[in-house]
Amino acid sequence: MVEEKKLEDKKDTLLDVNVSLVLAENQMLKDSLETEIALNGELTTKLKQAMDLIEEDTKSRLIADIKPRTNVPVEILGVMTIEKLTETKKVLDSSKLPVFKSTTPMAESKKKPSLDGMFEDYAKATWRKNA
Repeated sequence: MVEEKKLEDKKDTLLDVNVSLVLAENQMLKDSLETEIALNGELTTKLKQAMDLIEEDTKSRLIADIKPRTNVPVEILGVMTIEKLTETKKVLDSSKLPVFKSTTPMAESKKKPSLDGMFEDYAKATWRKNA
């Protein structure tokens, strides 16, 4: 009987130690979770700031590209979404006038007469008058 009591006391002591270890581990996990939650909130805030900065930068680049080619005030362009600004830029890009190279037949036929040699003729004529 005494041995059973000692055995039971040891079991109770072992259970108390295990419960204490589990409670300590539980507290450590709670602390770790709180740290991770705080870090997650901080990183989420930084991500939102970075996304806002990227959006603002993209918007300002689009406005800088669109503004010289339209009569739309900057205030109106500033309230437009990035998607609308991108669409406007695509429309403006597609509406550019075609550029002809100087070697095309159309450009050659509409070429103005050359003024080469005209200045030498003028210089000769005025030199003769002054001489």
